[in-house]
Parts: sequence; C-alpha cells; structure tokens
Amino acid sequence: MKAPLEGIRVVDFGWRATAPIAARMLAWHGAEVIRIESFTRLCGMRQSPPFPPGTENSLNTSGYFNNFNSSKLAATLNLTFPDAKEIAKGLIKISDVVVENFAAGVMDKLGLGYRDLVKIKPDIVMISHALMGTSGPWKRVSGHGPNVQALAGLDQISGYPDRAPIGSGVAHTDYIVNPHHSSFAILAALYHRRRTGRGQYIDLAQYESVINATGPMMLDYFANGRVQGRIGNRHPQAAPHGVYRCRGEDDNWCAITVFADEEWQQLCQAMGRPELARDPRFDCLECRQANEDALDRIVEGWTSQQTRQDVMEQLQRLGVAAGAVQHAGDLLRGDLQMRARGHYRYPEHPEAGQRAYDGPPFRFSSALSRVERAPLLGEHNEYVYRELLGLQDETMGAHYAQGVFA
Repeated sequence: MKAPLEGIRVVDFGWRATAPIAARMLAWHGAEVIRIESFTRLCGMRQSPPFPPGTENSLNTSGYFNNFNSSKLAATLNLTFPDAKEIAKGLIKISDVVVENFAAGVMDKLGLGYRDLVKIKPDIVMISHALMGTSGPWKRVSGHGPNVQALAGLDQISGYPDRAPIGSGVAHTDYIVNPHHSSFAILAALYHRRRTGRGQYIDLAQYESVINATGPMMLDYFANGRVQGRIGNRHPQAAPHGVYRCRGEDDNWCAITVFADEEWQQLCQAMGRPELARDPRFDCLECRQANEDALDRIVEGWTSQQTRQDVMEQLQRLGVAAGAVQHAGDLLRGDLQMRARGHYRYPEHPEAGQRAYDGPPFRFSSALSRVERAPLLGEHNEYVYRELLGLQDETMGAHYAQGVFA
C-alpha cells in the first residue's frame, strides 16, 4: 500500500508550532517534508522543555520539537546569505508546497514571497500563517496562541462569573485549530492544482481560524444580541454539568453532563437516590439549573465515594455522558483505548532515546501512514544539497566555510 501523499515534497520554513504541525500531518501521510532551519536563529521549540534527563543542553531532544516535527527531514540554511536564498529557490523549484508562519511580509523581504516563487515554480502551493493574515489594518500585529485566543473571545467566556478571564494556559489554538485548518487548505490547493494545473497562495489568518472555534458565542450574539459571560463548568442546556471530585489520594475527578430528563433519572438510579428524579427542585432542566449549587453538592457527595473510573463506567452503562479526568501518565500508561488504536508511536531517537510521539487521529482503510523520529538539526544537508540539488564538493565546502549552511 502507498501513503496518500507519496510523491509530494514540502519545504517547511515553519516556526514553533502552527506551521510545523500542519507540515507534520502531511509527513505522516507520505509527503517528503524538508524542514529548513538555521543555527544562527534557532526555532524556539528546539530549546523548549521537556527534555529527557541529562540532555538539557542538546538542540535535538526537546519533547515539544520532536513531537511537532516527526517524520520530517531537516537541513540548515542561513537565509541572510544571497547564495542561501538561491539554494532555497532551487529546492522550491523541485517541490510542491511551501509552508511558513513568519510575521506578514517576512518572506517577501527575503525574496521568497509568493510573487517571487511563481516565477520559478508556477504551480507552487504556498501557505502563510501570519497572526492576522497578510491584509487588513491589523496585518502587522504579531503574537502567539494565547494572544489570539484573547482577541478571538475565547478568554472572555473561559472562567468563573466573579473572576477575571482564565486563558487555557497552553496555546491549544496553535496545536489544534490552526494546523488542522492549514493542512485542509493545503490539500484543497493540491487538489485544485491537479484539476487545473495552477498553483495557489493560501493566506491563512490564525485570528480567523480561531474565531471559527467560537461558533456558539457568535451565534448567540447574532441571534439574540447577547454577549456570553463566564459560567465556569456550567452549560445553558445541561444540568448537572461539571467536573466532580472522586475518591482517591491524588487529584481525581470525573466530568458529567446531563442534557435530558431521562439521563437525570438514570443518574439518580446510579446514585441510589431515585426519589431525586421526582424532587420538584430537580425534575426539569430549568428546575435543576435554578438549584445547581445544591445539585452539584448532591452529585459530588456520590462521586466522592467512587473512583473516577467507576463513576465513568457506571454512568456510561446507563447512557449518561461521563469521562474520567486523565493526566498524561494515564494516557501513556493506562489508557486501553489509546493502546488498542496504537495512537502513540515509539521510534528510537539517537539522542533522546525511545520516546512517545503522537500519531494521526484517524485511520485509512487502505492507505499507509508513518510516524518516524524527528530529525537532528541539519541532519539531511547532504541528501538535500548534494543529492536533490546536485551541489558539488567544492561548492558544498565553500558554503559550509562561509556559513551559508549555518
């Protein structure tokens, strides 16, 4: 069996998370992704913990970097040199996709913008991921995931009514929303090229990508003129709806969601309190929401006597939505579902050793995917510059000496 994207070559100028993760999705499914980096200006992810013990000074062992860049090749190129820019153009000329997520205008200043590239490769597909896109009055605004989450309104609805907004802590937008939109756009552009023979420039604004994840908040305002506030773990159409403490020495919790009265009745049965289903304080959604503090105390009084796994399994059998709150150790060591589907892969890395890598969250019925270790910095210079581009020994030596390959 072949991988779906076998034969596609991607030049990845990605920085930190969004673009590298999008390119990784292509690499998982057979594309040859060549990551371009420089010793002179390292990607922050190469220096970001966690590191395996004893490898903290290495540029090749960051857990973040290696997970975000699995299955890729890596070459070093210092784009401040004119020769380096010509080498980059030579590589792009024999490639299909260019991925970058610098601030708006950076690639143009380097002479590697879309207008420059279509002159040497008319059917190239190029995608940019500037925070605000490359047009509009805010196109020069730069930032990271937490900043765009705030701008897009996610922080406004995250937290408790009587407290300040609570951000997610980590940039989930960089890891999930933006790169998934990006990989979809790239595939659509490749399909367009196959049909028409024409390339495409994709101007992905991370801001707009994140706003796509705020649907209910926006719809409520469009329909009702209502600005949603912070409601903690509660939900306008469900009660009980929250995360409830469970038995155990550690931090043990289970999330429970009840939308329908029938689900509430089943929860009452599980708690050994069938009379609560007929209690006028709780016998309809509006009643339960009006008495939600008391309701939460009752539910947690029951969950606190059970393990989180027992709560989840009991309620799932009864058709009530429940999920144990898991941590990384649970997912890697004890989650039978993840193990059965083979989500985590464990390739051997020459410096980091055998470490867990995420795999694709979906399976094809008749096509391959692959998860290989992340590359070392500059590991594939010989392959990229000598084999693909045909540079000779004298030229290679001169470029190394001058710092072109730094």
